[in-house]
Amino acid sequence: MIMGIAAIAAYAAGPGLGNQIFGGLSRIGATNAVSEAVAGTLGVVILAIMFDIVLIVIGRFTTSRGIRA
Repeated sequence: MIMGIAAIAAYAAGPGLGNQIFGGLSRIGATNAVSEAVAGTLGVVILAIMFDIVLIVIGRFTTSRGIRA
């Protein structure tokens, strides 16, 4: 959820992960515009998956064996 919000923050001219996405979308029709948007999207998706995996691992180590289902 945080990764999605960080990507959308670029739309409000704030620093965010969506600068490449919105930069590519604003120049649609230009050379490499779609590639830039796709690269930004894949970057957000990969970071979101990595953070999710890290949180799962942390949850595994911090939850006692008796509580895990």
